[in-house]
Amino acid sequence: MKEKNIPTHNIMKETFDWEIPIETVPLPSQGLVYDPDSRLYKVKSLDIKAMTAHEEDILTSPALMKKGETIRTLIKSCLIDKTVDTNKMLLGDRNALMISIRVTGYGPDYKAIFDCPKCNHTSSDTVDLSELSINFLELEPTAKGLNSFEFTLPVTKKKITFKFMTVGEEKELTQAREAMNKHFDSPIETNVTSNLEKAIVAIDGIRDRNKIRHFVQNMPAYDSRVLRKFIKENEPGIKMEHDLVCANCSSASSVLVQMSREFFWPS
Repeated sequence: MKEKNIPTHNIMKETFDWEIPIETVPLPSQGLVYDPDSRLYKVKSLDIKAMTAHEEDILTSPALMKKGETIRTLIKSCLIDKTVDTNKMLLGDRNALMISIRVTGYGPDYKAIFDCPKCNHTSSDTVDLSELSINFLELEPTAKGLNSFEFTLPVTKKKITFKFMTVGEEKELTQAREAMNKHFDSPIETNVTSNLEKAIVAIDGIRDRNKIRHFVQNMPAYDSRVLRKFIKENEPGIKMEHDLVCANCSSASSVLVQMSREFFWPS
């Protein structure tokens, strides 16, 4: 027998005189990289509801953790528009939702661990997640509603057409790496080349994946470094940076905020 849907919002409002807060989250991509037929095309923001005890059930579900579906299920549960496919979202757009959901649930304070770039001293500091800035998309796509951009390499002078990674593509890449590590016992990790192979769509108009893979493996290191830097600096998303004053050497520096278990499971 199918279970009837309980009108949660009405009960909360009419019986308890309280409604679950709704937040509007700006999308770093401004929806400019999504297909014109997509629900996300030119969408500048999405609405989410605040985390509740139900979302805590999602966070603590062993079955979801085992399948690697915890974050996707959490975001889908909080999104007001259930038609949005988070797997097709850019990582930066997904991360903007994820951070806002965390703030609605447990507040903006996030205690993280940092290594001082100057003296390597390890210490903890509190990050205000609500103050992290947004890196909005400023590059022009090669065509309307296309996740496709161009960059000319400084050494080989090849014109690279690249894309920003989606949530689904990141998952595929992670699974491919895990499978590779399981079958091949090699001390060399392929993070640089595999990321570039995924990002590059064409080289001087050549789209053959085998030829792109060969080029990536043999491209000059300077070309590789400059391209990766360009992609990173222009990728729409949240700037995960924190101004740290080292407790050991008192030096001030900007450090990367890593998402540890404490992000969604604060102690």
